[in-house]
Formats: sequence, C-alpha cells, structure tokens
Amino acid sequence: MPDAPSVFADYQPEPHSRPDAAEPTLAEATAADVAGLAELQTSARGGLVAEWAARIGRAVGRERNAVVVARVGQELAGYATVARLAEHPDDHAPAGYYLVGVTVATGWRRRGIGTALTRWRMDWAWQHDPDVWCFVSAANPASIDMHLELGFTELRRGPQFQGITFSGQEGVLLRARRSA
Repeated sequence: MPDAPSVFADYQPEPHSRPDAAEPTLAEATAADVAGLAELQTSARGGLVAEWAARIGRAVGRERNAVVVARVGQELAGYATVARLAEHPDDHAPAGYYLVGVTVATGWRRRGIGTALTRWRMDWAWQHDPDVWCFVSAANPASIDMHLELGFTELRRGPQFQGITFSGQEGVLLRARRSA
C-alpha cells in the first residue's frame, strides 16, 4: 500500500537551493473552482474528492469568509480559506477572522504560493477587523516560520484551538495586528 500524502511539506529552513519563486494570480474562488480544489486537496491530504468538494463548496461564497485560489498560468497551484469564527466555548480561542487552511500543490511548494495566499487572506481579513488569527500544528515549523515572518505573534500553545486537535498533540495560536 502506498504511503499517505504528507500533511506538511518537509521543513527546510535553509535549503541549499530553492526552486524559482512563482508569481501566482490570486482570485476569490467561485463554484466553478470547487471540483479542481477538491482534487487538489485529495492529492495533497488524502480523503475522498466528493467529501472535499462538499466541504469546499460550503465555504465558497459564504458570508464572512473567503476562499482564495492561486494559479500559475492555467495551473491550479493552491488555495486557502479565511473565516469568521466565534469564541470557542472549550478552548477559549477568541472570536475573529481565522486563516483556516492552506493547501499548495506538491510541485508548487516552497515557491511562495503559501505566502501569497496568506498575505491575500490577511489583507481580506483586515478589511473587516484589526486582528487576524491562525492556529498551526506545532509539528509544522515551516508554517510557524512563515506566519512569524508575516508579522504574526505567538500567543499560546495548547492541545486544541477552535475545537481542532493537532498532530503532535500541540497547536500554536497566533495573531497579526493591522498596522495603524
């Protein structure tokens, strides 16, 4: 049986070489994007295309959130979501706009796609609120580093945030404040 797709990209804080940076075109997703996004998510994370399509389809066009798509030329390179979440009753993660997922196609990783998707979502959230939030598995140092480089500050660690538990059993709650 083949290995399951890696949930996180390999951590390479100082690689010997990097692929050339990509210049993605970013746009808010539409219903027409859902099937391609579901296929991308399945190839990156596993699961069933129909289940991902249903989940992504519920997020696209929903009030108080956005799904952004990254393309390089005509190729789908990644996508990400930002959503307004209420304060969680169990873990007390605060209410606010959260960056709640980013997926980059394997061949486009480490080329700036995730950073571009994150900046887009930060700008979108800051149009609605002075703070933007995210939570990341402590087992994903590449994502933590990227968020810190983009101005996020680590607030606390815990076993769950917004009801989500983490591989490695620890998550990191981060916040970025809009500049005045």
